Amino acid sequence: RESFFRKVIIHVIQCDEKIQEDVRIQSREEMEAYMKEFTLKGFGGTDFRPAFAYVESLRKANAFHKLKGLLYFTDGRGIYPANMPSYDTAFVFLQEDYQDVDVPPWAMKLIIDREELEKDDEY
Repeated sequence: RESFFRKVIIHVIQCDEKIQEDVRIQSREEMEAYMKEFTLKGFGGTDFRPAFAYVESLRKANAFHKLKGLLYFTDGRGIYPANMPSYDTAFVFLQEDYQDVDVPPWAMKLIIDREELEKDDEY
């Protein structure tokens, strides 16, 4: 935890059928400030492809140094990309809202409890 943000830059990208917001977080303090003011954006029809296209455009523009992966928090209902990206991908579902959906074979499926997300000292 102490050195996490010395090595990692996080992009919080909110999207539905288009990109609604991209916030770049580089420190624990930035994460804490962002989470205090966090508001969900979007709520349109879900199409996962624009988010993956956006991440790919950032990757090609060298916005990432060694992109390790993408965590996509979702209800799972939407249009998935047909092709596997060049980085690991996990689609993350909240247990309380989870309905069994198939994710692409190249992606991981994670089902978590809301309490795990709400722990103040875990990021």
